[in-house]
Amino acid sequence: MDRYVISAVIPTKTNLGGLKTTIEALWAIAPDRIEIIVIDGGGCDETKTWLLSNQKRIHHIRSAADSGVYPAMNYGKQCASGAWIWFAGAGDLPNPEVWNDFLKNRELLDSECSLHVFSVALGDDREGGVPAHYPARWDSSMQWRNTSHHQGLLYRRSLIQSRMFNPSYRVLADYALNLTLWMEGVEVILHDKTWSHVASGGLSRTFNKSLYREEWKLKKNVLSGWIKWLHPIWLLGKYLAKQISKR
Repeated sequence: MDRYVISAVIPTKTNLGGLKTTIEALWAIAPDRIEIIVIDGGGCDETKTWLLSNQKRIHHIRSAADSGVYPAMNYGKQCASGAWIWFAGAGDLPNPEVWNDFLKNRELLDSECSLHVFSVALGDDREGGVPAHYPARWDSSMQWRNTSHHQGLLYRRSLIQSRMFNPSYRVLADYALNLTLWMEGVEVILHDKTWSHVASGGLSRTFNKSLYREEWKLKKNVLSGWIKWLHPIWLLGKYLAKQISKR
């Protein structure tokens, strides 16, 4: 039996306040059943000092310069020993009631699925054009939008440790991986409950041209047929709509 039920992997760099908020929320739930892994990109001496002073309660810490969020996530998931792995950003918050229900549910913990998919919520400080709530989805909508965010996903350890977030995608490597998993037909369980509250300012919510160029790059590599070749027009439309919503 796995010692921990959930391994929480948290990449960070210069957001000590957000990191403290996330870790303290995890400590308040079930510290004996949640493994905490922090990959600090080395951008702040104060963060390193705080992590070292709390190393008895944080199960794995790495503080060193790295090449970005997804290499940090790749490193962190390989350190994990929990049955399920959750990826969070500094400032993202677990929903205590839903986490406690999950941790007590033997049927869910012992299920043979590869992925649990929950909804996520965003605060009032979210970016323009971003909805307040993303329901749990694992369907064809993923071909068009990033509708399943990693903050709402629990990956079975054996699944995610056998995969890799492609570091050539600076912003959308999680989307690329999830879209690939959906197309492969991995077995999932959908939940109609909110797993986490997502902090504003994520990489994928900077709606600039480079984001949509990267989305086209990953869609070219994953999709096929007529859907693939509709995407240049679709992505241009999404970009223009986001620019209008920000005005």
